[in-house]
Amino acid sequence: PVASSPLPKKNGSLPRPITILYIPLLPNAKFRDPDFDPETADFCGTFNDQWTTEQINLLADLASFNLTQEVSRIRDALKVAYKRKRAHRLYEEGLGA
Repeated sequence: PVASSPLPKKNGSLPRPITILYIPLLPNAKFRDPDFDPETADFCGTFNDQWTTEQINLLADLASFNLTQEVSRIRDALKVAYKRKRAHRLYEEGLGA
């Protein structure tokens, strides 16, 4: 979803638009280890500072897998962000800013 246009600043210009893409690290039933849940895995705890190579690879592979599942949504979001930023720039140039 795209946020509505922000209100103008005191000097009449609009704040620069920003876009944040949040891709949470969630379990995925299509992943090679469908039972792996980073939220409940003991080694993914906040205070764990000792990881094995296998644990790191498992977590990184899940993150990478989830990211590849969302490529089209990420591209769509980037297109929307580009268009919004371009519209903002053109608006600002039209004001002589």
